Amino acid sequence: MNLDAYTDSVAHARQHFEEGLIRAGYKETKEGWTGVTGNPEDPTEVLISLPERFPFKPPRVAPVAEDAVPWSWHRELDGALCLIAEDDHEGLWWSEASAFLEHVTEWLAQAAAGWPDDRPDLDLDRYFHRSEEDTRIYLYDELDSLREGLIRFRPAKNNIMRASKGAIPKKLVKAGNDRSAYVVDAGEIDVPPRTWADISVRIRPENKLDARILRQEISVVLLKYRRGNHDGAIALEVWPTVGGDISVRRLISAADTTAARTARAGVQKAELMNSSVAIIGLGALGSFVADMLGRAGIGRMTLVDGDLVLPGNIVRHLVGPDTIGLPKSEAVKRHLVARNELTHEDIGLSTQPLTSAAEAAVLISSHDLVVNATGDFNTTALLHVVAESMGTRILSVSLHHDGTAYRVDILPPANDASPVPPLATSPGTGVQAPELFEAGCGSPISPTPPHAVIEAAAAAVRHSIGLLTGRILHPAGESRDLTAVPERHH
Repeated sequence: MNLDAYTDSVAHARQHFEEGLIRAGYKETKEGWTGVTGNPEDPTEVLISLPERFPFKPPRVAPVAEDAVPWSWHRELDGALCLIAEDDHEGLWWSEASAFLEHVTEWLAQAAAGWPDDRPDLDLDRYFHRSEEDTRIYLYDELDSLREGLIRFRPAKNNIMRASKGAIPKKLVKAGNDRSAYVVDAGEIDVPPRTWADISVRIRPENKLDARILRQEISVVLLKYRRGNHDGAIALEVWPTVGGDISVRRLISAADTTAARTARAGVQKAELMNSSVAIIGLGALGSFVADMLGRAGIGRMTLVDGDLVLPGNIVRHLVGPDTIGLPKSEAVKRHLVARNELTHEDIGLSTQPLTSAAEAAVLISSHDLVVNATGDFNTTALLHVVAESMGTRILSVSLHHDGTAYRVDILPPANDASPVPPLATSPGTGVQAPELFEAGCGSPISPTPPHAVIEAAAAAVRHSIGLLTGRILHPAGESRDLTAVPERHH
C-alpha cells in the first residue's frame, strides 16, 4: 500500500493554510500561530494551532489571554473557542485560512453580543473530565420525578447503575455495591460550570452538600439544570481532596425514560401512538414491517401468521435462533415487547391463516390499517375486494424476482389513481443462482438477500405512515427494481 499521495495532500493542505495565516499577519511560535482578529477597534489576540489530523480536524483557536473572551457555552473546557458544529463539516471549508479567520471574527462578534440566537444544547458533559476509574452507565428516571435529596444508584447488568429513591440501607453500606447520591437543581445556567466551586455557588446552601461530600456521605451528585425551555442532567463523581477541596469528574449518564426512547422515533410519533395496525404474514418481510412500525410509535398491533420459525428462516428474519419452534407471530411479539416498544396487552395474535371475507372484514374494521406481507395472491385479492366493498383501503408489500425488485400497493388506490404498473420481467443481476431445495419444502428456496427484505419493509412502512397520518406519499404505492442504478444528474 502506497500512501505517498495521501501524505503529500495533507502536507500541502497544512502548508497552504499556514501561508494564508502569514498573509493575514500571523506569526509562528512554539505553541502555534499568534495574531489578532475580531473587531478592529478592540481586536483579540488568539493562538491558532493545527491538530495532527488537520485538515480532517479543524484548527484549535484560543485567546492568548484566557479571560479576554467571555466564558460561555461556546468555549471548550480547555478555553478553546467552540467554532465548528458537527453538521458543518462539508468540504473541510476551514482548510482555507481566509474563510476560517472570517469565521473566527464572526464568532467573536457573536460572543460580544451575548449569543442572541444561541441554541440551548444540553451538553454540560463537555465541561468536566470523564472519570477514568468508573466506566459504568448511570441511568436515571424522568427529571420531574427526581426531587432534591438523597437517592442511590444500584448495580444492574451490562455495566449499568440504576437510580433508586432513598438512602442506602445500613446493611448495604458495607457491601459497597450501591453508591450514595444526591439530586440537586442548579436552575438556569448561563455560563457552564467547570469545577465544584462553580456548582456550589449555584445550589441552595441549606442542602449542606459540600459538608456531606467532605464527610464522604455522598459520592455521586445528579445535577439537574436548565437551558432555555429544556431540562438537562449530568451525573458527577465527587470526592474530598487532601487540601479540603472537592474534586469532580463526570460519569457516563443517560435518561432511561419514555421520552428518551421516543425522541428519535420521528416527528410523527405522537400521531401514531393512537393508531392500530394489523400485519398479515410475519415472515421476513412482515417481521421487519412490524418492528419498524413499533419503533415508529404504533400504539396497537395484531399479528397474523400460522407458520413456525424454522432454522432456515433466521438469516432473513427479524428474530433469532432462540425463537426456533415458536409461531412467527409469537416470536415477533416477544421481540417487540422485549424492546419496550409495545406491551403484551398492545399486541394481539392470530396463528390461523386468513381464509374468509368475514375474517378480513373484522381485521379491517377494527384497525386503522391492514398491511398484507404474505406475498400470496389469493390473500391479496381477498383483502383488496373486502377493503373496496367497505370503502377503505389496505396496503400490500411483496418481493419479486428473487429479491431483485419489490412493490408496495395501496389497494384500492386513493383518489381513483391507476394501480402501480406490473413489474417488468426479471431484471437480472448477471448472476444466475442455481435452484436449491430443502427437505420438506416442495418449492425452491428463494435466494432473496436480507438487504432486499429490509429495503422493501422500509418502503412499506413509509407508505403505511403516510396512510395513517393522512399524508399519502403516492395514491397507488410504488415499485422498484433493486438492480437499477439511478441516473446521476449534473
